[in-house]
Amino acid sequence: MGKGEAWTAGAGAAGAAGSGDAAPGSGSAVTEGVAATDGVIIPGPTGQQMIVKVSGAASRGAYSLIEYSHRPGAPGPPPHVHRQHEEAFFVLEGELTLAVGPDVVTVGAGQTAVVPRGQVHQPSNRSDQPVRFVFLSSPPMDEFFAELARLVTRTGGQPPASDLAELGERYDSIFTSLPADGPVGLGTEGAWGPAAGHPDRPGRPDPA
Repeated sequence: MGKGEAWTAGAGAAGAAGSGDAAPGSGSAVTEGVAATDGVIIPGPTGQQMIVKVSGAASRGAYSLIEYSHRPGAPGPPPHVHRQHEEAFFVLEGELTLAVGPDVVTVGAGQTAVVPRGQVHQPSNRSDQPVRFVFLSSPPMDEFFAELARLVTRTGGQPPASDLAELGERYDSIFTSLPADGPVGLGTEGAWGPAAGHPDRPGRPDPA
């Protein structure tokens, strides 16, 4: 999946190091943060590593660029909506299934799909092969995933649904399908849903 620096609880996405002066006649100023980086690894909510390639701090609040993957058959996050965010997905390997409202789109390697703000959506992997992709969010969403990783770690992978809902509200990631109460199982099966033993726990989805 590529190299990256280690994430630690409480740490945000790292900015690039280095600074410089404008080159004579270049027509643009070179400021702090110009460097080649591998990104910062944080634990992803479905058990896979996330690599923050460009953080909100590095883009000065303009966007974040994150690399992620889903295992075969992984249903991904619950349906959710961003009221103030635009999001674009670019698939590197495999096929990403993207449900947007009533539509379902399969995004293949080398293809891009854009989710406009205000659209309920859910990325997943309905294939029998892993999918690896990058997604760009504007404004940035990396701090949401960093805080989500801390919540998942703190609760042993089973955060209360109310805590997830509150976190989503603060970061404009409004979950539209969470259990009414009880913990939500994250990170153990590449799936989101009520934790094992909860009466609302669904069976594993059919990856076909």
